[in-house]
Amino acid sequence: MSLSTSCKSCRRPNCRQSGCTCSQIVLTRSSLNRDLLTLKSQSYFSDFIIQVGECIYPVHRSILAARSNVFLTMFQQKDTTEMTSSILILNNYNSSSIDLFLQYLYSDTCIFTDDKKAEDILELADKYNVESLKNLAEDYFILNKDNCLRLLILADQHTATRLKDSALKYINNNLAQIFSETTGTADWTTFRQTYPNLIADLYEKALNLHSILLLKR
Repeated sequence: MSLSTSCKSCRRPNCRQSGCTCSQIVLTRSSLNRDLLTLKSQSYFSDFIIQVGECIYPVHRSILAARSNVFLTMFQQKDTTEMTSSILILNNYNSSSIDLFLQYLYSDTCIFTDDKKAEDILELADKYNVESLKNLAEDYFILNKDNCLRLLILADQHTATRLKDSALKYINNNLAQIFSETTGTADWTTFRQTYPNLIADLYEKALNLHSILLLKR
């Protein structure tokens, strides 16, 4: 296995934030990634199956258990449906999103191509407690007035704290554009009635932002 060290401008391959100054030494395990992906694609010695509709993904319990403590706990059970059949059915997800998720578990690499896949991956990473993958998904999104409420709800549902904090800040700074009766993209009354907990979070964030502004004066 070759192990090379290279300096990249950002440790987050999906980061699209402008002006990112993140700098860190990144270890590139090219041959290990390639070999493990080959193991995944060729199904050598696979001992478990993940099924999405008609799509079958032969996988290796040892690798999934090493990457996710949720899978580790699952594989330690004796009498569950999954362990009796050696099949985990995930029909609530798109097969391409599952493929990306498994690719990350095997290779530590996951490049998103659109917001929907990033949202699916964020949900999967939270469900199976893969924190590093959740961080990658959070870093992918660029907030705007059309997606900020959806991403706030998503972040709240899946404990994506950094994305939630960014969304709260963005919404507070753009309330008129988002909730305007004429040009806004959302209805304030509907949002308030449906997500009262997020209204409280918005209010708390507004107070914090106000306090920061006062301190800077």
